Amino acid sequence: MKRTDLDMLDGQVFDVIVIGAGAVGCAAARQLAARNFRTLLVDRGDIGAGTSSRSSRMLYSGLGYLAARYPLWQIPLRPFDMWQRLRYTRQVMQCRAELVKEMPGHLTKHRFHYPFRKQDRYPAWLVDAGFRLVEALGSWKVPLSYRRQPVERAKGQSAMAAAFGGSVQDVGMFEEYMYAWPERICVDTALDAQWRGATIRTYTRVTDLVRTDDAWHVSLQEQAPECTGTAKVRARMVVNAAGPWVDRVPGAGGESSKRVLGIKGVNVMVRLPSAFRGQGLEAFSSKGEPFYVFPWRDHHFIGPTESEYTEDPDLVRVEEKEIDYILNEANLLFPSLQLSRTDVLHTWCGVRPTSTLDGQSTSLPVRLSSTPGKPDLLTLTGSTIMLHRHAARMIAKAVESRLGKRGTAPQGMIKHNMLESNSVRDVILHEHVVRLSDLIRRRLPHGLDESMGRDQAEDLSKAMAEVLGWSESRRLDELSHFEADTRRVYATV
Repeated sequence: MKRTDLDMLDGQVFDVIVIGAGAVGCAAARQLAARNFRTLLVDRGDIGAGTSSRSSRMLYSGLGYLAARYPLWQIPLRPFDMWQRLRYTRQVMQCRAELVKEMPGHLTKHRFHYPFRKQDRYPAWLVDAGFRLVEALGSWKVPLSYRRQPVERAKGQSAMAAAFGGSVQDVGMFEEYMYAWPERICVDTALDAQWRGATIRTYTRVTDLVRTDDAWHVSLQEQAPECTGTAKVRARMVVNAAGPWVDRVPGAGGESSKRVLGIKGVNVMVRLPSAFRGQGLEAFSSKGEPFYVFPWRDHHFIGPTESEYTEDPDLVRVEEKEIDYILNEANLLFPSLQLSRTDVLHTWCGVRPTSTLDGQSTSLPVRLSSTPGKPDLLTLTGSTIMLHRHAARMIAKAVESRLGKRGTAPQGMIKHNMLESNSVRDVILHEHVVRLSDLIRRRLPHGLDESMGRDQAEDLSKAMAEVLGWSESRRLDELSHFEADTRRVYATV
C-alpha cells in the first residue's frame, strides 16, 4: 500500500491514534488493529528512526537489571525494589523467549563471556546465582547455558578469554542473542499492523491535541520534503508512544510534570582481532555500571555510558570524554589490545525513555499512565525494543478496558521482509519510503555495513528517482541529506 496523502485523512475518525512509530508504537498499532480498533499510527519522521534505531541491538538476558546501585547489605531493607527488579527481569526473559521463537530471522546467537575479577563488587557465588535465577524467571524456555570455569581453561576455548588481563580469575560463558537488524523489526511490525487494518502516516507531525465533545481533535502537519498540507482527525483515545519525546508532544500533558527521564547511552564501534569475531562480553565497569562488548558482523561495539540527559533528544551527540571512558574500560579488560582512537570505526548514541515518578529519579518498570484532566490519553514510558511487544499488550488491554472488546482481525505475522520476497522497487512503492535514508538505513541492510550505506547510496538514489519521479535536483538533495544524517547519527572520530 502506498503512503496515504495527508488530505485524505482530513476529517477522518479513528478509535485510537498512536503517536510515535518506534518499536512500541508499531507494536501497539499492530495489537490494536488485531483487536479491530480503527487505528492511525503517525510519526514526525520515518518508522523506527528514533531511539529504536540507536539501541544496543542486543536481546539482553537481564542480569544487569538485578544489580542494585545501593550496598548489598541494604537488599533486605528494600523488598519492594527487589520485587520490581525480579518482576522486570521476568518480563525481559519472557519477551526474549517470544522473540527467539517468533522472529528467529531477525536474531543471531553468540557465545558471551562474563569475567570474574578480584576487585568485583559482586562475589562469584552471587553472580552464579543471578544467572540461574534469570534462567528460572524465563522458565528455561531459551536457556542461557551458563557455566563458570577457571580462566586458564576458558583461554583454551575462546580467543576473547585468552586476551583477558591478569585480574580475571574465572570466566562465565553463556549464550546471548543480538538483533541482526532492529530497524527492520519496526518496519515489519508496522507493515503487519497495516495488513491488519491500521493506517500509517510517517513524516507527519502532531501540532496540537485538543479534547472536546468526548473526542480528541488531533492536528497534523506534513513533514516530507517538497510536500505541504495539514489535516485534522478525531479519535476516542490517543496513545503517546513517542519515547524520550513524550513530554514534548504538543498538548500531550507533559507541560507541568515529567513522565520520562532520558538516559543517554553511547556505543563505540571498533576493530578487534579477527579471532574475536562473533564473541561478546558482559561485565560491570569500574563505576559499577553495566558494560559490554557486542559482536557486530566483522567488528564489535563497546559501551554503554549511563548518564541523565535532559535536553531535546534530537540534539544528543557523542562527546569525546565518553569515547575515552569506553576505550579505557575496554583496555582494563583487554590490556594487550591497547585500543585507541585509530581502532574506532564510528560512534553513536541514543536516549532511553526511562519512566520517572518525580521527574528526578528513574522507575524501572514499563509504565502506562493516564494524564490528569485529559481522559483517554495514555502515555507509555520505560520500554526498550526488547519489551516492545509486552508494552504493546499493556496498551491494547488498556484501550479495551475503556472502549470495550471488538473481536479480532486476521492473525499471524505476514511476510513483509523484502529480503524474502520483494524487489527494491516494491519496497520503495509499498513500505512508506520517503527519503533515501529511509531506504538505506531502515528498509535495506546496507545502512549498517562498514561504509554505512555510502557505497550503495548513488545507485539507490537513482532507483528512488525513477520510481518516485524525483528531479535530478531532488535526487542530489537526498544524497546530501543522507550523508549529513549519517555524519549526525554515526559520528566518526
